[in-house]
Amino acid sequence: MGVDGVGLKRELGLRTVVSTSAGLAFAAVNFLAVVQVAAYTGGESLWVAMGMAAFLCLGAAFMFSELAARHPTAAGLRVWLRRGISDDFSLGFTLVYLVAILLVVAADAFVLGSVVHAALPAVPGVAWVAAAILAVFFANLRGVRMAGRLQDATTYALLATLLVLSVISLAVHGLHPQRLWPPAGGAGGVAQGIAEGIFIFVGFEWVTPLAEEVRSATTLPPGMVWAVVLLAVVFTVFGLSLTALMPAGRLLHTTAPQLAVGRSALGGVGFWAMLAVTAVTAVTTFNGAFVAGSRLLYALARERALQPVFAHLNERMVPDRALAALTAVSLALALAVAATGRYVYLINMGAAIESAMYAAAALALYGLRRREPQARPFFRAPGGTLLLAAVGAVFLVLAAIAATLPGDLPPPGMPWGLVVLAVLGALSLYHVRRVAPALRRQAASRRPAASARDGQGA
Repeated sequence: MGVDGVGLKRELGLRTVVSTSAGLAFAAVNFLAVVQVAAYTGGESLWVAMGMAAFLCLGAAFMFSELAARHPTAAGLRVWLRRGISDDFSLGFTLVYLVAILLVVAADAFVLGSVVHAALPAVPGVAWVAAAILAVFFANLRGVRMAGRLQDATTYALLATLLVLSVISLAVHGLHPQRLWPPAGGAGGVAQGIAEGIFIFVGFEWVTPLAEEVRSATTLPPGMVWAVVLLAVVFTVFGLSLTALMPAGRLLHTTAPQLAVGRSALGGVGFWAMLAVTAVTAVTTFNGAFVAGSRLLYALARERALQPVFAHLNERMVPDRALAALTAVSLALALAVAATGRYVYLINMGAAIESAMYAAAALALYGLRRREPQARPFFRAPGGTLLLAAVGAVFLVLAAIAATLPGDLPPPGMPWGLVVLAVLGALSLYHVRRVAPALRRQAASRRPAASARDGQGA
């Protein structure tokens, strides 16, 4: 249906833009990412790395806001990179970007399964993961309005619950002012903490593929900015409560730091509240990823860069086959991660891909400003070319740091991030040079045949 000109419905307002942007980034694996940031910076001084990561992501939010203002489309990243850099680079990088969405879902599924199974051992963790993914899949099939309501209800409740429990725990244990500054990990630790901290905000920009389903594209810029601010405040307070509760050395030995904070705040009630937060957080991540990822697949198929089957829309104007494909791949990856128990490398890979994507967005925006000088977008990122270049360069360095961070795959010291990036790059290049041109040739050959049949029918 999508390839025949039927469009998406404009249903969403600012409230849902904020909740979708924040919910996409609000992943259960973020709790473990905070642990990593604390380990690199040396404890309470994690606020330095978190603050810098948030500041950089605000710069990225401004860039994405102008990009969305210039070309508001479900194919956002694809269009911006194509117009600002080149068509081949655009398609290849967009495919890698889709992988980042799947990495976050897989890592979050692992956290969900391990945490819930630890509290309720009678049921295997993979069963909870499968149930959550399938529930989100069926909810999304009912349309973007239903998905938006689910995102609103869960995201705002999660942010409030996590913030309240973290503040209570922090009040119980108190801060150690002497540990706030200077960072015990030194400048190198702060740099690694910033690179890892980027992962906590990963996905806030995934709301841009909803540009064709928001009531007005002008809600995208403030929505992304508010999402970054909310995430920065909530996870920094959570991190401070966590480091006040236990020393940095002990943090690395816990896979459920949020449960410790909840128990510290309100005992058994806090423990079960944080368990619920973890479960619902995973649902928001799955939901946001499926909403944004399916729209991106739909947009790529609509232009014949992917198989046209992904451009199909059901009666509720949902790209159902793209959604089903994402669900199947996400479930397979989640089961693989659950079987191996390896998740740190997923955090590193997600941070590396996102940082590289932010650097590419800066380059694309620079190219668009040069190639479309007559454009008058309703939002323009503050700062000139120099600031744009600085933001892009910083994110490129952070991508290199994240890709070379030690993971949890054998052998120790192996730069798996670089290896995986090289493989993804080779696969995307093959698709760009071989698969996509073949799809377009097939589509072009079908058009004359269809025209001839129409002519005979007339």
